Amino acid sequence: MKICCDENISRSIVDLLRQEGHDVCRVQDEIGLATADPNVIAWCREHDRVLFTNDDDFFAFDTHPGILFLDDQRTPPRDVATAVQRLDRVVPELADRVWHVPDGWT
Repeated sequence: MKICCDENISRSIVDLLRQEGHDVCRVQDEIGLATADPNVIAWCREHDRVLFTNDDDFFAFDTHPGILFLDDQRTPPRDVATAVQRLDRVVPELADRVWHVPDGWT
């Protein structure tokens, strides 16, 4: 799964997802901190990346490449990585849907 982590996703989660084999980038590294939400969605769509965020403002978009929403930033990185791995195996198409992580996927 190709993932773009929003600026609110911890570095420990980003690093673990990479170790698990996901192609992960961060908003702040690719398009800059405080980039407007529509620009983040457009960049993710253009680069075929699911957005991983803790910001529910992204729920307002009707079309997007898929959103992984971290319910609680205190969730252990291992639980997050397990949930993402399971989603990747089970869900063939993430586009235009919001997936709460871990929310039962651990």
